[in-house]
Amino acid sequence: MLKKLFLLGLISMAIIISGCTKGTEPSETTAVPIELKAVGETSGNITFAKAVGQVDSIKVDFAILVLRWIQFKQNIDTVKEDSLWDDHDMNMMREKMRRMDDDPTIRFKGPFFVTLRNNEPTRIAVDSLPPGNYNGIKFKVHAIVPYDLQVNPAVPDSFLGKSIYVKGQIYQNGAWKDFVFTTGRVNTEFKIKGDFTITETDKNIPYVLVFDLTSWFIDLNTGRILDPSDPGDQGKIIGNIVASLKNKARGGKDRNRDGRPD
Repeated sequence: MLKKLFLLGLISMAIIISGCTKGTEPSETTAVPIELKAVGETSGNITFAKAVGQVDSIKVDFAILVLRWIQFKQNIDTVKEDSLWDDHDMNMMREKMRRMDDDPTIRFKGPFFVTLRNNEPTRIAVDSLPPGNYNGIKFKVHAIVPYDLQVNPAVPDSFLGKSIYVKGQIYQNGAWKDFVFTTGRVNTEFKIKGDFTITETDKNIPYVLVFDLTSWFIDLNTGRILDPSDPGDQGKIIGNIVASLKNKARGGKDRNRDGRPD
């Protein structure tokens, strides 16, 4: 229990340090301070009439996404996505990180450890952006690499090589069992469409990203609940996560602060 609390404490510290020190300041004098949050959606227990030995129900306590960077975009439909697996050669990775840090168009630079819980928005970052008609956000999920540990001591060593972390319980053979599912195989850019328009009067309006978690553990062909502890199901879970981030995430302004886009 102490180890888990220590891990979560490190994650929280990494979020704070990333949000405060990594963002770049725009040159425009009319830049508006904004707050970006994220929330995960589940439908409570996911259940299925199982065959013998299969998982009967699953509960997701929380999921953590490692976001490399986040960009507000003005023409999201024209934005391309890079879905290639990054080369983990150390020298190449260092050069990629340096180029990203020098890119003035990226206002939110991580890594950010975004904890997704149902109905509990998590602040990702606070930064300033020039007013504009932003109609989408582009972000990159990417595993922590050794370079991250070198430049930011607050990044937990336990996340090395990981981009997704999920904790929950499965009901199997008449008992609930804890599970932890992790992977570093999700290294992809995604787009979320929505109303992210920024005006000079929007200083206290948060923006929220909503991620679907329920579909991560459902076989799309049979409806069967996938077992996070079964190596035979892990490839399908990873495929579901990518499909969910690509097709089911949504976002926008949250004027009433209910954790959902208006």
